Amino acid sequence: MGRPRRPFGRLALAGAVLVVATWIVSGAAAESFVGVGAPLPPPDSCIAPLLPCYIVLSTDSGSRGNAVTVTGYQFWPGEPLTVYFWNGVPGASAPAVAQGSTGTGSFSVSFDVPKDPVGNFTVFVVDLAGDNQSARFHVTHLTATPGSGPVAGTISVSGQGFLPDHVVKFHVRGVLASTSARCTTNRHGNFSGCVVVVPNAPTGKGLLTATDGTYTARVAFTVS
Repeated sequence: MGRPRRPFGRLALAGAVLVVATWIVSGAAAESFVGVGAPLPPPDSCIAPLLPCYIVLSTDSGSRGNAVTVTGYQFWPGEPLTVYFWNGVPGASAPAVAQGSTGTGSFSVSFDVPKDPVGNFTVFVVDLAGDNQSARFHVTHLTATPGSGPVAGTISVSGQGFLPDHVVKFHVRGVLASTSARCTTNRHGNFSGCVVVVPNAPTGKGLLTATDGTYTARVAFTVS
């Protein structure tokens, strides 16, 4: 069954969506997303209920500067879209982090994790027709000193925003790395001074990755 035709023109529908969104934000659903300069529609709604739109994130956690790809399906074809990164605070702005187009109803756009504090955020996608979806994202933080080194060299690594009291494992350029001692987060989900041994990974630029099994953080590292 094909997708129902839009009963209004693009501009009329966009205006209607904005009016409804404004009424909702000022009324019972005051915790709706608020964009830069105008309210956004209420989250997680699709123009055609028979073909629910949805988004998938390439990763649901990461550190500032890490690349994230948002892929969407069954949105209204040919509509401009905007990706917002929201901090979950009612009334707070939702800065735009990427733009694109739904094409044939699907899209794929990428953005870098903003320089926000660690914690839970929301990736929110809305197109001009009013299709919109959201997904949770958790911001972590990771530092590694030095930022390069040879195989069997050591790296001092610290991180924030992980699960409390969890063992952290590391990979360098995709290769599992050992540590001089067990690395465990404290009750706040942080760790510091973990000594990671550079594994037998290919030389060149890549990433050092830390994970507690749920949350992940990445930082640039070069195997020399």
